[in-house]
Amino acid sequence: MNTVLTIAGQLLMLLTALWMLKTWQPKDETPGWFAAAFCSGLLVLSFAASSLLTHIIELEPMFWFKQLAFYAAFPLLSFVLLALAFKIDWPKEAWGRILLGVCGIYWLCQQTHNLNYLLVASALISSFAIARLLLIKATGVCVKQANLALSVAALASLIIILNSLQGNPVATELAAKWPLEFALGLLLASINRAFYLNNRSNA
Repeated sequence: MNTVLTIAGQLLMLLTALWMLKTWQPKDETPGWFAAAFCSGLLVLSFAASSLLTHIIELEPMFWFKQLAFYAAFPLLSFVLLALAFKIDWPKEAWGRILLGVCGIYWLCQQTHNLNYLLVASALISSFAIARLLLIKATGVCVKQANLALSVAALASLIIILNSLQGNPVATELAAKWPLEFALGLLLASINRAFYLNNRSNA
């Protein structure tokens, strides 16, 4: 069951990332956050594709693909959601600097062995931002679709929290049944759905 959900999560990340690369292509006339979403999708796609290949052929998983997807792409996406929720319109150049800042945060968390908390913080911030973006500040967004996106993000956040509580035997047992990749696949799908609903309501 664990392996099935892991593969399902990787496949969900792959398909969502492909959709992101097609939809949020940075162009001169598009908002600056498109560049951040596109970059995040590219990082997640690299990880998901290489991970799925390891189930088919004998291939060593790429360490940096996972590190960049988990601890750079998802934190960057949480910043994008916050910017949209608080109606902050940063240009593409600013998002490049934010990505560098995210990489700095990643380095600090890696050195202090707190990468799990970085992922938890990203998931919780994303859930909060989705709630504010789609339910509190939204205009013209279907409430049912907004609630669905938020519910999926909340479920993903719960699984990510369980996976971070390695010292708790109950949490460890539950985390063994709900792999991190499955949670990240759900989280990426809900984040991308929030982008889509917000962009459509502002069109």
